[in-house]
Amino acid sequence: MHHSVNHADVRSIETVAAARDLFKGLASAPVEYAGAAYLSRDLRVLGMRLVCGGVDWVDLGARTLAVDALAFGAHGIVLAHNHPSGDPTPSAQDLAHARRVGRALAGIEIRVIDHLIVARRGLVSLRALGIV
Repeated sequence: MHHSVNHADVRSIETVAAARDLFKGLASAPVEYAGAAYLSRDLRVLGMRLVCGGVDWVDLGARTLAVDALAFGAHGIVLAHNHPSGDPTPSAQDLAHARRVGRALAGIEIRVIDHLIVARRGLVSLRALGIV
């Protein structure tokens, strides 16, 4: 079966695959980490931030993300965090945080390309779920 895909979709898919590789090491971490990859207009990585949290929480807020993105001159950002439990299913808190950060960054013209949740039992893309 053949599906028509426009150029923007292909770039997003390639970015998710690259982001998965970039953040795959978080899957086995014993505590939560949150990471951000700041991207240029042509989706090159300009810089990254990784923050360590606790056993079941981590905070990488919109203010920090905005300051970093502006400092790097980023046009887009890929976010990721892990679930040490091994289950990548997003929590209500994960979804609320992703929406809040997305709105805040959109206000300064920085696009959240995806937010990945990585765990031993898989990966969830919040873009694929329609959250970001």
